[in-house]
Formats: sequence, structure tokens, C-alpha cells
Amino acid sequence: MQLMCDAVTVLGSRHGLLFDPVGGRCQVIRFDSFPRMPSFALRAGAVINGKEYRFPLCPDGQRFAFFDQRLTPCTSRFIAIEPDSGLKLSLTFATPFRPRDAAYSTMPVIAIRLQAERISGNYRWTPVTVKPETVELFFEVLAGDLALSEAGADALDVRFTSRSTWSQHRDFGQPGSEWPQHDRIVCAAGSREGLRFVRRLSLQNQLSDTLDLAWCTHSGPVLKVHEQRCPFKYASRFADLDAVSAWARGQVGDILANAGRVDGLVANNNQSRSINDLLAYTLHSWLANTWWVDHGGRDWFSVWEGICHFHSTVDVEFTQAPFYLAVWPELLGIELDYWPEFSKDGSRLLGPRGEGTLFLSHDVGQMARADGQAYPHEMEVEETTNYLILLYAHWRRTGDFSIARAKRDFVEKYLAFLVACDSTGNGVPDRGIANTLDDASPAIQFGREQVYLAVKTLAAFRCGAAILREVGAASVASDYDRRAEIIRELVERKGWSRDHYVTLLDKRTEGVVNPWTGSTVTSDEVPGWDSCHIYTENAMAILDMVGLDLGLDPEHVMTDLRTATERCLQEYGCAHTDYNSGDRLEGAVEEGMVGVGGNPGWISMNMLRDMVAAYRGLDLRSLSERYWQWQVVTNTQEPCLFFETFGGNNLCFYPRGVAIWGLFDALAGRVIDRVAGVDRCAPKVADVRVPRLFDARWAL
Repeated sequence: MQLMCDAVTVLGSRHGLLFDPVGGRCQVIRFDSFPRMPSFALRAGAVINGKEYRFPLCPDGQRFAFFDQRLTPCTSRFIAIEPDSGLKLSLTFATPFRPRDAAYSTMPVIAIRLQAERISGNYRWTPVTVKPETVELFFEVLAGDLALSEAGADALDVRFTSRSTWSQHRDFGQPGSEWPQHDRIVCAAGSREGLRFVRRLSLQNQLSDTLDLAWCTHSGPVLKVHEQRCPFKYASRFADLDAVSAWARGQVGDILANAGRVDGLVANNNQSRSINDLLAYTLHSWLANTWWVDHGGRDWFSVWEGICHFHSTVDVEFTQAPFYLAVWPELLGIELDYWPEFSKDGSRLLGPRGEGTLFLSHDVGQMARADGQAYPHEMEVEETTNYLILLYAHWRRTGDFSIARAKRDFVEKYLAFLVACDSTGNGVPDRGIANTLDDASPAIQFGREQVYLAVKTLAAFRCGAAILREVGAASVASDYDRRAEIIRELVERKGWSRDHYVTLLDKRTEGVVNPWTGSTVTSDEVPGWDSCHIYTENAMAILDMVGLDLGLDPEHVMTDLRTATERCLQEYGCAHTDYNSGDRLEGAVEEGMVGVGGNPGWISMNMLRDMVAAYRGLDLRSLSERYWQWQVVTNTQEPCLFFETFGGNNLCFYPRGVAIWGLFDALAGRVIDRVAGVDRCAPKVADVRVPRLFDARWAL
């Protein structure tokens, strides 16, 4: 594949390395804002017949003649060929990621292996003219923002400062904390010579020896949760950097073997190269955003929202939920447990009408703090419905009702809030309806009676009713089922237009407020209110995984999926809607959050739509090539990792692409509902061979 930016990061431990072969540099992923991380050059390669050849991770030196790059979920690998000697070099970085094994996956160690082998035949007719007796592998970190010093016979200490400073754009930032960091690179196979690690191989043998290293770290408490600095998950096992280093010396081979096992299970599919590359690349970007700490004896798992750095944004985690439900549901459970702590009184929005109700915050903090929402405005209805849907899906997928039972009071107050947000009596909320699509047209982003939020509210009522019925509140549950049916009927009657679901059930501008400016929309009707869009089915992907049917007309749903996909399709995926104003959304840019074009699109929202389509027999897998090409276009020019948005916005370094990890279940038609005892596969698209990841045997 093309040389492009990539990263390898340890789950939750804020320990990662970013590789920028195009710019000839690397960066350390720690507490800094993206893309402002400590930078360094990495000289790695081989000395062959007295000549030193380097991988493109430093700005200077003799390059190998040919480079390739490979991605797997657990590794990033650079490959080089030196034609005259017929040698191929591989430089592999691996993370100890093992789903559903928290202790192993959070070990703050990145394994590194440099190896050489002979190629079969010749490279492009080039005869082998150099036949040295030995080849020297080398790995050397050049200081840059790092300071290096010797640490015993087999290791180097690495020191630098990580700065927890928020920066949405590259030209400004806000003052933040500075965190002195102490890492260590340990040589597990090879030797240290000064500030360089080397391994000399005899070409008379099979070149089986490798240069093996472990890049280790150990940080004190950084993330402040409710005013308490919390130690990292790994701190319960490792007291200090010496303890991590001692463990890592014997674990490089095991980390690489684990990577082979995990990668092999995921790769057991017959899907396209682009889908497999997206599986790896989105996981790499998600891992770079994860935090896992101990909050007073309680696990606290959180995910940064990429370049925005918000913690555990509810709508972002909702989009990522297919990954959690398919691979690691306990992570979602941790968030479901603490999110209600950030609830807000419904009367803040609704006045007396909202008394006794609650709604959920958009996020729980930013950068190194989790002490309350940092986003500039609320998304009251959306985040509240998201929580209820996720709580239900987690319960049904795992069979664990403990979280839902503990949150019963919140469930009741959330449901009551959604009812109170309907000021017209037709069942659909028309208050608190600004949503996550913050670069979209007014109709999509904050129009009244959105079909998108109507369906989510329908789903939330169904999910909430099921939870209440489980705790014995049958009569209350029946009322919410009734309310759900009212919304379903209204969406079908008023929202369906020939071949698609419209954007808004109410085209009037009365009471429609731009949440960025506080100004009201003044046109006669909301522009684009009757356009098709890709969000009607947004809530359905997660519920399909547990077998909950919302009751929308199946023919309408299939027709809408086809129509919206065709009309919204652009070069790199589908835009939000087929309505294109050609204008930027006034007010948003001033807040420093978004800068938009006429009709942008979000890749992960396409992925959710593709899942819904697959469950119904509409095969949209070919669109993954477009999603992958957008990652290539951006990351072969600058470091961005997963780039969520195209068409104007700047949501890069983003975690949300892991939504694609639910595609295997969708293609297989897999439904797992542990409560109802349902576990079935019924694929509705052709040519499907995909692994079952939910309860895979990840350990060796």
C-alpha cells in the first residue's frame, strides 16, 4: 500500500507512536492535543556492505530502493527492499491488544521487531551483486523533542514533556498542564551500542535472528475525574517504569504472537482489501484516543473525540457501539455506568414543564479533565435517546441487566424528558433538537421534528419500555410502547414522500434556533426540509444486532436506503443529504468548532447505514473503497489518522470509524440476544465469510 501516516497505541494507557513516512518523522502519542505531539526522527534500517540504508521515518540518509506498508489491527509494518543484495527488511510495531482482556491490553509497552530475509529471485531483473557475509540491523531514536540517555547495558531512557493543551486549529491553543515523561526502550534481542540498538546477522544462515525492542512507559495520575487525579489501569500491576521494563524484556515475542493471533482471527474473512484496511486503521485511530484509569477502585474508560478532545461524547460512542457490541461490550458498560452522573435537570431547557426530568450531557469533559460537558451547546434529545438505546442493546447483547437495573430512576426521568420535549402533542420532540451533525444544513442539524430524531425517540421509547417492563413497571412500559407507535405511524404518514423519508416532519421555521448563534431561522420554510438523507435508519444498526425491529415499513426502509445512497453519493461516500445550499453554516466557524462546505459527509455515518442495508440484503460493500481512499488521500499528505469528514470539516484523528467493526455481524445477519436466547446468522447478501468476534478465543 501507499506510504501513509499510521499509529500504534496501547489501549487506555496514553502510550503510542505515530509514523509519518511522508514527512520523514515520528511523534509520541501521550497527553498532547492532536496533532501537536512531541516529534522525533527514527533511524532504522540495515548496514549492507558498508552502506547504511534507512526507512523513511527520518528526514535524511540513504533510502532503500523500494518501500511497502502493511496494516493489521494490532500492528503497523514497514517493508523495504535493497536490490543489490536481494534483502528485504521489515520493521514492525505491535500493541498488546487482546479483546476482553483488560490487564493484558493496557500494558504500557509497544513491541518493535526489525528483521531481514532474502527475497526469492531478483528485484525487477536486478542481479544480486553484493554478497556481504553479515548485515547489521539498527534502530536509533534521534532526539528532536526527546532527550535520550543510557540506562544500563541494554536500554535507553527517553525523556520529554507532554503538554495537555487544547488546540482545535494549528495556529492557536489554550494554556494547559505540562507533564514530564520518562520512557525506556529496552533491547530484548540484540545489543545497545551507545544510543543505537543493533543486531548483526550472518548471511550464511537463514537470517532468523531479529532485533527486538520494547518501548515502555509509566505515568502518574493525569486524568482528573470529578476533581480526582486517577492512576492508569496498569498502575495496579506495575509500580514504576523499572517494573514495566523488567516485564517487557521477556514479552516482545509474546506481544507479537498475540498480534498474530488477534489479527488472524479478524482476517479470517473474504471481504475486500479496503474493508480489512479500514478495520485496522480505524482501530489504530480509536486506540490513540482511549483512556483507562482507576477512579477510586472503579474502572473509568473514556475515549477522546479525536481532534476535538472531548471525553466520551455520547453520540460518538453511539456510532462506535457496533464495535463494542461485536468485540468488547464491557467497555460500553463502563460508560453506561458513569454517563448518568453527568445528567442535567430538564427544567433548564423546558422550565416548569421539565421539572422532575433529566437529560444527558453531550460529553463528560475535555483533554485531561472529566468534570462536565465542554461542548458549546447541548444536544438534549439526541444524547438522551442515544443512552436509552445503548443501555437496551448492551443488556440484550450480554444478558447483563445490572447496569440497567441500577439506572432505573434515570431511565424513567430520561423518558419523561423526551415526552416533555414534544410541545405539539404529536409525539415527536420539537424542543432540544440540535444534534451532532454540526456541519450540516439547518434542516439536518437543528430543524424541528427531524425524522432522524423522531426514529431515535421511537427507538428510545421501545427500549425504555422493555427495561421498565423488566423491573416490573408494566403499565408505564405499555404507555411508552403506545407513544412509540404514535411516532412510527406519524413518520410513515407524514415523513414518507414517494421514494424517501424527508428530513423534517415540520417545515416551518417558527421556533427553529441556530444553537451556535442563538438566532432564529427567518426564511418561509426550512431549506431542504423535504430532501432525502442518510439518517432515518441511523438508530437501527445497533438494534439490528440484538434483533429489535422498530416497525417501520420494510419496503419504505429499503427504498429509502437505495434512494438516499444514490442521491447523496459523492467521491468519498454519501453526504448528509442531497440538499446542497452551497453556503457555510453561519455562526459555527466563529465558535471555532466547525468549518463547512455546501454539503459535507461523515464516513462513520455511512458505515452505520451500510450495516442497516446489509441486514436487509442491500449490499453496499463497494462503498468501502471510497471510504478507504479518503484516508489514503489525506494521510499521504499529512498526519490525520482516521479522517471522519469530507467536504469542509476537520474531524481527523477520529475514533468513530470503528463502527465498521459491526459490518461482519451485519453481513452475516448475526443477531445475539442473550435475554431471549437468540443467537442466529441469516446472511442476506451474497458471498459472505466473516468471523464471529463477540466471543472469539482471543488468547493463545
